[in-house]
Amino acid sequence: MDPTIVGTAGVAALLVFIFSGLHIGLALSLVGGLGMCLLMGVRGGLDILGSSPFAVAASYDLSPLPLFLLMGSFALNGGIGGMVYEAMSKLLGRLHGGLAIATTFACAFFGMICGSSLATAGIFTKIALPEMLKRGMDKRLSIGTISSAGTFATLIPPSGLMIIYCILTEQSIGRMFMAGFVPGFISAFAFSALTYIRVKRKPALAPLVKEGYKLSEKVRAVISIWPIIFFAALVLGGIFAGWFTATEGAAVGAFGTLIFAVAKKGVRQTQIPSALIDCMKATGMIFLVIIGAIIFGRFLSVTQLPVNVASFLGDAHISRTVFLASLVLLYFVLGMLLDSVAILCITIPVVFPVVTQLGFDPIWFGIFLIKMCEIGQITPPVGMNVYVAVAASEGLVSLEDAFKGITPFLACDLCVLFILIVFPELSLWLPNLVFGS
Repeated sequence: MDPTIVGTAGVAALLVFIFSGLHIGLALSLVGGLGMCLLMGVRGGLDILGSSPFAVAASYDLSPLPLFLLMGSFALNGGIGGMVYEAMSKLLGRLHGGLAIATTFACAFFGMICGSSLATAGIFTKIALPEMLKRGMDKRLSIGTISSAGTFATLIPPSGLMIIYCILTEQSIGRMFMAGFVPGFISAFAFSALTYIRVKRKPALAPLVKEGYKLSEKVRAVISIWPIIFFAALVLGGIFAGWFTATEGAAVGAFGTLIFAVAKKGVRQTQIPSALIDCMKATGMIFLVIIGAIIFGRFLSVTQLPVNVASFLGDAHISRTVFLASLVLLYFVLGMLLDSVAILCITIPVVFPVVTQLGFDPIWFGIFLIKMCEIGQITPPVGMNVYVAVAASEGLVSLEDAFKGITPFLACDLCVLFILIVFPELSLWLPNLVFGS
């Protein structure tokens, strides 16, 4: 049987398994394993199935991922999120929509130490939502801000999705981390500007906060978020400066965050066993998907399907603009149906060879792809950030309110995506400055 036909049938079978409810990691492994057995014989297929799990689990390149997840778990238990929100609310609370803007920037800064959008959305729903509603803010604006701003943790380093992308495409984690800063904070400023304009035009959305703070109080508020600045500078700065590898940097960050959490809240309230268990669950789930992606990727490489697709598009002389527009549509639809890790693992083996052949910068494409995943995290019907925020609200807002609340931010995200496509230098300037072109 022609390998290309087998590869096409494998992709179709994968989609059927996923939409039938089979776990994405198992679906990737099953289709990839059966395909390898069909093309290389049962022995060859079983050899791939037997060696891939160990190869992934023992990979040093993947070791930063669980350590950054652990760093985020300790940050959550250490109360750092509450400190950041309090500081931002003192600095920005008197603006039109000030509490929503404060929440936006608090999520952005917390993303520099957490790396999980779901965790960020959950913790800030607990911290910020009751205060926002108590001050008379519109509940759709409140929950929409938290759900949408929580996605910044996927774009602002350290990001677990960035690490997965770099492993699957063999790109530099340091360059990828550095490339996420400018797009991440552009998104934060765009959200804040949108909120300010909406509230300025319709003040009933968010009454002005009456409490004022002295300059000395604002200075103390800024000083209070030193853990975020310190750990981000230590971990990311150390990686960029070459003092330690990404794995060593993640370990330093996790240990430092643990020490801070214990010093602030004590051993019992830090709940170290709970943080370790949460980290292990997340790591196990992600590694299962990556193992499946490796097996499925090897199957596709044997079928030559990615190479054939790239050659076809090259011979067809498809324009870069049309290709990008197609990718935006593809990833927007996938974001409505699948989680971000699944999207990366399914599409990269097929799409990335085409991207490189058409001359797109791999780091820029990584930012584009992470941004599309960020949009998918708030896009119905899946929109995991929205579901997490509503669950954490404990009945204060409904799912309908949340999805209506994210609509303006979804449109804003698409505008930011357009800017990043038109001006790729926004993503590449900082990594080129630090690491060279």
